[in-house]
Amino acid sequence: MGRTRFGVAALIGTALVATLALAGCGGGPSANQLQNSNQLAHKAEDINPRPASTLVDGNFVWPFSSWFTNWNWNEVDGAHEEETDVYMAYLPTFFTIEPDTSVVINHDYLTSATVTSTSPQVITYDINPKAKWSNGDPLVWSDIKAQWQALNGSNPAYQVQQSTGYSDIASVTEGTSPTQAVVTFKQPFAEWQYLFGKYSPLYPPSVNATPQAFNTSLANGPSTISAGPFVITTIDKNKGTVVATRNPGWWGAKPVLSKIVYQLVARTNRGDALANGEITETPLFADPSLYKRSQTMSNVAIRESIAANFNDYWLNGRPGTVLSDQKLRVALVTGINGGDFTKAVIGSIEPHPVPVGNHLYMPGTQYYQDHSGITAYNLAKAKSELDADGWKLAPGKQYRTKNGQELDVSFLDTSDYNDPTAPEVQKLMVDQLAQLGVKCTLDLVPTAQYSGLLDKGQWDVTPVGFPATAFPISNMETAYYLDPNNMGQNFSQVGSSKINKLFDQANSTIDPAQRAQIGNQIDTDLWNLGQDIVTFQSPGVRLVNKNVANFGAFGFADTDYTAIGFIKQ
Repeated sequence: MGRTRFGVAALIGTALVATLALAGCGGGPSANQLQNSNQLAHKAEDINPRPASTLVDGNFVWPFSSWFTNWNWNEVDGAHEEETDVYMAYLPTFFTIEPDTSVVINHDYLTSATVTSTSPQVITYDINPKAKWSNGDPLVWSDIKAQWQALNGSNPAYQVQQSTGYSDIASVTEGTSPTQAVVTFKQPFAEWQYLFGKYSPLYPPSVNATPQAFNTSLANGPSTISAGPFVITTIDKNKGTVVATRNPGWWGAKPVLSKIVYQLVARTNRGDALANGEITETPLFADPSLYKRSQTMSNVAIRESIAANFNDYWLNGRPGTVLSDQKLRVALVTGINGGDFTKAVIGSIEPHPVPVGNHLYMPGTQYYQDHSGITAYNLAKAKSELDADGWKLAPGKQYRTKNGQELDVSFLDTSDYNDPTAPEVQKLMVDQLAQLGVKCTLDLVPTAQYSGLLDKGQWDVTPVGFPATAFPISNMETAYYLDPNNMGQNFSQVGSSKINKLFDQANSTIDPAQRAQIGNQIDTDLWNLGQDIVTFQSPGVRLVNKNVANFGAFGFADTDYTAIGFIKQ
């Protein structure tokens, strides 16, 4: 179904990122006892934890679903959900997210990161003197400066997917040595640990050096320059294979695995591949047959926790489009039952699935508030709102018209993503819009074409997915901030100056409770704009070779790539 792109969310053009809460087979409850996202809300992770020293090397094959449009996460066509699986193995991330969503320094890269001034806000980063790139260059303050200059939005030639936080920086200077960076902000940036973390990794300076390098140097594969425990040694687009091997210059804990093979495997083929030992793990996705089959696989464990994501359907509000009319968007959102879509995707496996009621905070997190009642499903009210907006349904006619124009919206989705729920969801969208007197034309395109159409706004409705992180304001700003000079990942171009100001205010509010209060006001305003149809948070389930330890359903936590390994037999 559509792409899942992140704007760190990423919106990430793939399908909805549904994975399903299940139990049994080597982790969690019995095979017949299923859990929904509410029941899993406080289950941090399920990874079969073992001391790395007790584990052994093995053949670890990590599948992914499509060759990424761009392998630079920070570029506007990057930020694909599965891309994090690859770059977290080889790129520096200064901070690590723990299972409880707390944030700690990654001492492989920093010895300290300290707020050394509050007016102006100054962060002093002391880089681990052992840290270096795989080409032999040390990791130094100027690498941080190069990324800031690429991502701060001052040079529109850099096609950045977001500039959150970087645009608030006034300067990056050398401290007492080349391994100390002094970052001074123009205004306070509350979620400063978001920078250079999982959803904003530090790229080699060569990638950030020029707009052309930033935009195109990783268009065909990941960087072969590493500063992580692994280094990319093989990129074969024809075979759909990327291989990461141990970085011989790595200064941290030695990885248990000697290599990780990332292999392109269609979702429909995951069951066979897992049963035959051709892949080591796979997310469950919304696939009842895969779930049923996995329970018969003696070599597979089902590991579950809450998933750090949510899914929705965006409405294109760009000027000149039919849905640029806010009243029309709100009417459609009110007349489409998001709960039905939630059931269609995950209801066949997860019991009593519950739609998400917030764009920034997820169920199970401290500041979640359900604001979905603003556009609660009400078919009669939606029809009345359409009438009031001038979209009339003439006697004997199937579809509404206004000033001689038939109300026809396109539903953009991928035709080759092998999502077993896609046909049902597409039919559901057509049928529910028809009940409103709205014609829905399916526009099903190959995944390779989807990104271009999304970027150009050649769609009316499309499914997307986002990650949920420990930094909800920074994470979601790119998706909902309306900037005519930098689209970021607000592909729907729905927003307002008020929402922009609220994001700015939230980003500069240090107190987390006050920041969340502003964030929930942003969410309220988004519902009132009819920006999208929010559906579900995915319970996170991975089907994993039962002999694998320190890997599985991570919830909100980051993955420790050095600790993944096989139990000694």
